[in-house]
Amino acid sequence: MKLLTKTTQNFLLAMALILSIAGMALYLLLRQEVTAEIKEQLELQAELIADQVAQGKTVNFPLTTVAEVSADFPSEKRLGDTLIYDRLQQKNEGYYYLKLVKNVNQRNYRILVMTSYIGWERYYKTIFISFLGVALWMAFFGVLINYYSNRKIWRPFFMNLENLKQFSVRSAQPLQWHDSSITEFKELQYSLKDLTERSRREYLALREFTENASHEIQTPLGIIQSKLDRMSQLEVNEEMARYIVQAKSGVERLSKMNRNLLLLAKLDNQVYSERQFIYVDELLNQHLEQMEELFSVRGITLNKTLSPVQVKSDRYLCDVLLSNLLSNALRYTFSLSEIAIFLSEQQFIISNPGAALDFPSEHLFNRFTKSANQPQGTGLGLAIVHQICLLNGWTVTHNYRMGVHYFSIDFN
Repeated sequence: MKLLTKTTQNFLLAMALILSIAGMALYLLLRQEVTAEIKEQLELQAELIADQVAQGKTVNFPLTTVAEVSADFPSEKRLGDTLIYDRLQQKNEGYYYLKLVKNVNQRNYRILVMTSYIGWERYYKTIFISFLGVALWMAFFGVLINYYSNRKIWRPFFMNLENLKQFSVRSAQPLQWHDSSITEFKELQYSLKDLTERSRREYLALREFTENASHEIQTPLGIIQSKLDRMSQLEVNEEMARYIVQAKSGVERLSKMNRNLLLLAKLDNQVYSERQFIYVDELLNQHLEQMEELFSVRGITLNKTLSPVQVKSDRYLCDVLLSNLLSNALRYTFSLSEIAIFLSEQQFIISNPGAALDFPSEHLFNRFTKSANQPQGTGLGLAIVHQICLLNGWTVTHNYRMGVHYFSIDFN
């Protein structure tokens, strides 16, 4: 829910509550004042009647009754209301009456005076209609004023928010901020400005450190690899040769892990942003031709169903993704088995028979997750596949059914 909608709702609810309370208070106050005024008028009329009786005049007030009563007649004074049928309007009408006993010229008279009044339901109806009209007008103009005033007040905030959505730590251009006269918005702007600048500085520092560290590590690894190659050409005994082979294997593994970690760091920071249209089927066929001998050595056959598919991605990342999935299938499939590859505009599926996972399947795409049967792996290949899919907006999933692993990438 938008903030403007929320504030408008609160305004309407508060106004409805205030008007309801004010209407009820007005009704009660009006009823009290009208009742007091009617009582005062009836008492005045009773006094006038008593004066006429004292003067021996004929009482000709409408809705009035005067009767002489005995001295022991109760002299209570009572104000009340009643209904009298009106023959002209053919309905009951409301009347207030005042009964009292007055002593006039040493004689007691019971005086009854009455007056008609508008029923309280009419007062209530009139007040309700009046307040409803006022409420509708206030709601209309209140919402209108609230909308345009808030829209003007919040405009710098929303403009800054839109700029913030497009903010990237990789961008060299600083964010353009729109000033506001509201103190809270100014404080928010200063905080966001400081936060974005610090984020950019930290990103650049981390990026520089990662690239420098990778380069500095790769250089001595290359030297060690070169020296081990030279040593392997010398005359050495069998034990020394075994040590050299183990050292070369460790160096190659460390070098590969270093490259993969650097690639993951770049993927996390979304360094690869140059996208182009790539024919996945052509790229896949190139990889299969390069790996054909590796498959044939293990007696693995390929069952391919490839359709011409074009996606928009970074070519290098797409190449790494296909290479990692094919290498994973080659490493973990059984010898003398079949690998099935299916490619359509919607998805890419590669399946291979293999042993069940010896770790929870939800950890498959985590970094450094690898099978105990393949300790020489880096455990980063599928993590890289997952990050590349995230970067491109694709979905990668894994299923294991009836002894077969299925890796599926949904391009949609």
